[in-house]
Amino acid sequence: MKKTFILLALVFIILTCLWLFFMAPDKLTPDNPAGKTTYYTIVDNSSAKKGDNGRYNYELTGYTDQGKPKQLSFSTSKQLQTGAYIKLYVTLFRGVTHWEEITSDEIPRQVNFSEKL
Repeated sequence: MKKTFILLALVFIILTCLWLFFMAPDKLTPDNPAGKTTYYTIVDNSSAKKGDNGRYNYELTGYTDQGKPKQLSFSTSKQLQTGAYIKLYVTLFRGVTHWEEITSDEIPRQVNFSEKL
């Protein structure tokens, strides 16, 4: 019984240390790119749906710096401009944490929207 308690306490301490290491406060800041994957996409308002809470829900295909696609879901408080380029910060567990509108010059060369649209 005593060994089991000690083992469980050690596991708890190790898990707590790992949690603090991977979820450091600077990584939790939504607009901080540290620990996040960056995706680029073009806004298509035909996929936007206004929810009961007044937010616009989007489901768009985003592309990494290497051009790999991923279906992304996120919401905004305002409707985005159709055709605008946006950069999305995505985490494994929280999904899209931040987005910002960018110019076409800021998109990596590997991301070629003309082939994918």
